Amino acid sequence: MTRFHIVTINRNNLAGLIKTHVSVQAQTYRNFRWLVVDGNSTDGAVEWLSGLDNDYTDWKSERDRSLYDAMNKGLVKAAAEPGYTLFLNSGDTFHDATVLEKVAEAIAAAPGKPEYVYGDYCLSNSKGQLREVKAKPFERLKLGMISSHQAMYFENDRLNQIRFREDFPLSADYCMIVEFVSAVNPDTGVLKIPQILCDFDTTGVSQVRRFDALKEDLLIRKRYMNLSSLHATGLYVLHYLHTHSKLLRGQMGS
Repeated sequence: MTRFHIVTINRNNLAGLIKTHVSVQAQTYRNFRWLVVDGNSTDGAVEWLSGLDNDYTDWKSERDRSLYDAMNKGLVKAAAEPGYTLFLNSGDTFHDATVLEKVAEAIAAAPGKPEYVYGDYCLSNSKGQLREVKAKPFERLKLGMISSHQAMYFENDRLNQIRFREDFPLSADYCMIVEFVSAVNPDTGVLKIPQILCDFDTTGVSQVRRFDALKEDLLIRKRYMNLSSLHATGLYVLHYLHTHSKLLRGQMGS
């Protein structure tokens, strides 16, 4: 029976943490544990966590160096046990109460033991409106993220060998995925589930920061995907133009 380890990073986002917990608590599939890594919050999150009384929550609150330092703490704790790890940060939610059940069924029905499992997702804005996004084929990873990391499940034996690289403060999740799948057989180790698995909270996401992330993606493609400078730079230019176009459309529509 598949065991899931749900890692949630939180810092001074009590409302988002409660929202995530409600989603976790509602799951029909119960073989999971919820690992909360709190960054020394001062908004009541620690007190709220202290008041939880269930057998699936494991939490700790302390100062972190960065977001990805906190995610590494969760990764290490989750990957210490067999199963699969999901990173569902504060404010993010499962798409519905049956997501873990569907993922467990898909893993059990797979011909081999998949190491990397992913699916579709929804973007959730500040008004709670959802926009569905289809996951891209695995082969398109070199172009960028093929899904939201909240819709990805990592097999723990492999995950235990990987860490988020803190020298990429904006794109460490992309780098981690690239390194994780580098030793995964795409024919037997990758499982794409054609269902919506999560709602990703985009509140506060900045397109300006996205330009900085594109520079990190360029280095990741050269360093960890072994793309040529010409190829990596070409992809950078395409993503830059696409992001700039989205920003202009947003300004024109405001």
